[in-house]
Amino acid sequence: MDFISQQLQKQDETYGKDQRNKVEDKQVIFTRDHFATEFDTNAYLTDFYTKIDDPAMQLVLTFLPSIVARLPSRKRLLDFGAGPTMHVAACFRNNVDEVYLADFLPQNLEELKKWKNKESNFDWSAALKLLLTREGKDWSFVKATEEEAREKVKDIYHCNCFENPSVDCPPELRGKFDIITSFFTLEYCTNTLEEYRNAVKNVVDQVIPGGYYIMGGILEETWCSFGGRKFTCLYTTKDFVVDCLRQASLEVDDEKTYFLEINGMFLVCAKKSEK
Repeated sequence: MDFISQQLQKQDETYGKDQRNKVEDKQVIFTRDHFATEFDTNAYLTDFYTKIDDPAMQLVLTFLPSIVARLPSRKRLLDFGAGPTMHVAACFRNNVDEVYLADFLPQNLEELKKWKNKESNFDWSAALKLLLTREGKDWSFVKATEEEAREKVKDIYHCNCFENPSVDCPPELRGKFDIITSFFTLEYCTNTLEEYRNAVKNVVDQVIPGGYYIMGGILEETWCSFGGRKFTCLYTTKDFVVDCLRQASLEVDDEKTYFLEINGMFLVCAKKSEK
């Protein structure tokens, strides 16, 4: 753990400098109101998933497989705010029967559907190689892993963390997800702490009692950048995030709850109360 943390910290420092140099002359900082026009799906995939040198993506792909290995097999998973990505489906391909992907932006939903229909041009090899390495498997399984993930994805939905229900799925699926994941999403969608708190509750409401919520995010940051654009990020602290999870009926104080914090990023896996 110490070695991995040191490597992530070094890469985080290098990446942070590079990103700040790229955008230091950019005066415009976009907000959630600009996502529909300024969020470039291709630029996002290229920046974060071509070489996997972004610390946030490395955090997820390095530690999520360990979380998955510790969880009991379940029926249904929802990746909330999946963006244009499929790596969560790949991580859970052997642990759940059904995977559902959801995002707010039309351009991301379009890319997800292209991937599901084998029409996407993006190469997921780099991300899948890192995943297979963490699973102790050979890189020759890259194509098979992607196909297994694709087969597990049963549908793709629109979602909105400000609404309840927060995902536009059939009525029989509402509140019936055994596991919900959400990575680096809510802090970019919300402008106030109260909005963030409500967003967490709206998402967790879709988890069955006794199910699991897995979330990754950024702490104490106000912006991020990719594709030459800067986007606002809500400033949150660990204590605040934990309190939001607690108020959403997650057992964050249980000794079995997994909470990892590295270089201003966190990854948490908590069980939802059965009461």
